[in-house]
Amino acid sequence: MQPVNEVAVNAESTDAFQVVCRINNIGDLGKFTTIKVVRVQGHSYQTLVQMQNIDVAATDKYRKPVLGSGVLGWTAVGEYSTANPRDSYVGVARQMSVMSCNDAVTYRCEVAYTTPSPDFLPQNGVINKTLFVQGNSFFT
Repeated sequence: MQPVNEVAVNAESTDAFQVVCRINNIGDLGKFTTIKVVRVQGHSYQTLVQMQNIDVAATDKYRKPVLGSGVLGWTAVGEYSTANPRDSYVGVARQMSVMSCNDAVTYRCEVAYTTPSPDFLPQNGVINKTLFVQGNSFFT
């Protein structure tokens, strides 16, 4: 399986557009603290969704995808895998029919994690993908 570098999508489709952050390719991941999808437009950053894996199970955000404050029109998607935390993922989805040129921005996956024992060193990972609009089609 290979990552897709460019995707064309029919903007009149009833399908959902998804931005998903997966952490299974981080080689030195011991435990993730947070994974999130961030919308980047110029110098403006908006957390669309995040999942926390902190040691405070009493919080309502613990191991669940939660939309960021003020995020409208998106649905949080994701799952924490108790069998293998590396298979955990978080993302957002919205209907293609409600997307507009305003959605043609950079979407960023941010991961905060620690390396395996014995060091438990804090690390951060970031990857960006930009959604471009051309005519009635969207490209990433």
